Amino acid sequence: MEPITSTTILFSLFFLFIVATLLTTLALKKKKDLLMQKLMDANDFFDQIREELKELQEKHEKDKQFHKRLSVAELTTHLQKPRLSAQTSPVHTSTPEKYRLVYTLTRKNMHIDEIASFLSISIQEAQQLVTLSKLVQ
Repeated sequence: MEPITSTTILFSLFFLFIVATLLTTLALKKKKDLLMQKLMDANDFFDQIREELKELQEKHEKDKQFHKRLSVAELTTHLQKPRLSAQTSPVHTSTPEKYRLVYTLTRKNMHIDEIASFLSISIQEAQQLVTLSKLVQ
């Protein structure tokens, strides 16, 4: 048997160092691959959450618009109730002349501009009166 020389020891240590480095490199590569997969999964998850958030924000905006319109409609209805009850009240059974004229003129297919001019009222008021006369029908 040959005696162990310093060259053999150095070669063995160098070989062990190379093997240890190679094993460490493989372990780190595997860890890096696992971390990259986790990162990609997290990115996919955040993209999904971002899309859900966008959908919820759009739905919330639509709900806000709906509630705003509903509030306006409730206010309009609340403001019109006294006028409607006054129109249907048995105490005031006679219809004012202006309303009867508008009703008659609309039945004759007269345009709103002509009704406004004929009654000397604004076009907006004529439009409201025509709308009210259609409600009566």
